[in-house]
Amino acid sequence: MIGLSYSLRTKGLVNLPGITPASKKRAEDLLLHDAENHHCYFLPRIGLHNHLSHHILAAYDLGASATLLQKIYDDDSPSEQPFYLEEKDKVITVTEENWAQYLSNANAYGAFVKFFADQIRSHGVTAVIEKFVFSVDANKDGRGMLVRFVSGALHPFIQAGYGAEFGNDTMIATGLAQTAVHDAVPISIFDLTEPTDQASKGVSLLEVLRNLYDSEALTPPMPYDPDALFRVRRDATVAGERATEIRRICSLYDISGLSDAEIDKKVEECITVSILLMCATGKEGRKPRLDFFLMHLVTSSLFLPSVIKAVSNPVYKVMLIRAFVTVLVLYTLARGRPRLNIDLLMSATEHPRPPINASQLHNPDKSAMGSPLEDEEYNPWPAMLAGVLYHPDPHAIKVMRTFAFATQHYGTAPAGKLTGAFMSGDSSKETHPGTAKMDGTIFVRAAGMMMDYQGWVTYGQKALGDWDRSALGWDAAWDNHD
Repeated sequence: MIGLSYSLRTKGLVNLPGITPASKKRAEDLLLHDAENHHCYFLPRIGLHNHLSHHILAAYDLGASATLLQKIYDDDSPSEQPFYLEEKDKVITVTEENWAQYLSNANAYGAFVKFFADQIRSHGVTAVIEKFVFSVDANKDGRGMLVRFVSGALHPFIQAGYGAEFGNDTMIATGLAQTAVHDAVPISIFDLTEPTDQASKGVSLLEVLRNLYDSEALTPPMPYDPDALFRVRRDATVAGERATEIRRICSLYDISGLSDAEIDKKVEECITVSILLMCATGKEGRKPRLDFFLMHLVTSSLFLPSVIKAVSNPVYKVMLIRAFVTVLVLYTLARGRPRLNIDLLMSATEHPRPPINASQLHNPDKSAMGSPLEDEEYNPWPAMLAGVLYHPDPHAIKVMRTFAFATQHYGTAPAGKLTGAFMSGDSSKETHPGTAKMDGTIFVRAAGMMMDYQGWVTYGQKALGDWDRSALGWDAAWDNHD
């Protein structure tokens, strides 16, 4: 039906051992079946997204067998909506002349998939992404395709990001179609102009967050409503002059004219700060709360390297990072502006273990060199990766992939050497309390925190089944008992 390549032409960013010819073939077949038979929403009325392909590829990248991939598909697919929501949708035809008139129309999803598949077949992935996401034409007159790309808890970006990561053109087409049927909300806080190529000296992302915390104009709206929907909190966050202040703060992160190596450092910042917002915003003496929307910053940040690689124009690479940072700022505000507590994360163990006696998992012979029973000789990653592979919540395995990637690439950073630990122009002043002591172990600590929170299902612990939705930045959100 779609007629594009659906093979997985490139390896995933984590790429654990366990991938076989059978699991690769099964993943490809399931992904194609999902793309050709299911809509991007499983509840279109309220915009809840189809995560089936995400779950399959995240598990595949961590070494899932063909049989496990099939079980993931069989468990999830009955809840999905058909490719065409209604029979009449089959007659919709999207063309280069009329594509803009169908924006935000969920019933046009199938037509958009076919349109973008044709475009990719004719012009290639890079040209199509650049034309329909980043160009002036794609963002003029309220089209706001870049805003749509990072809307909906960043799901269109995630969908296309999987396609870019694994070299699957079909997922690029479905990701762009998903982009088109999302709303460009809230477009008022996004800078959609093309940046200059003049090198800049913007502040770090952690310093942007410092400015966000210090802004009186962005004090969280009161009173706190425990039952408010995310949309309501988001709209209140950007109301009136608040949008102007958000744009000002985001503009501090000026990254124009950067080299590829410098762009890589900005990606590192986006991944690291996303993890901090999810895992270092709790309260002393309370059980961790991992926020549902901040969690999506973590899962989506992993796709920055792949989408940036898929784009050739350096200006568009900068625009993508700038858009991601704007969403990061928006979500931080919409969750009540939760404050970073670096010491809280650094107090979490760097040797997380499943909730069973270690001797039940490990019984080293006396001839062994060292012992996994000793924390200082133990690598916690194999148990965590095995623990998350069978978790029923697709977000858990997606989060773990980001943690694994981060520890592979940034985990050796000594204390105080992660980008943004200190204020620009004053290397003695921390951007946030505790950043001077923060090192590359934050990623394994965060991973252990997530496993304890969501459940080590492989080792007999029940899955939690959800994430925190209290909007934990408001103090009143903590009035309820753990």
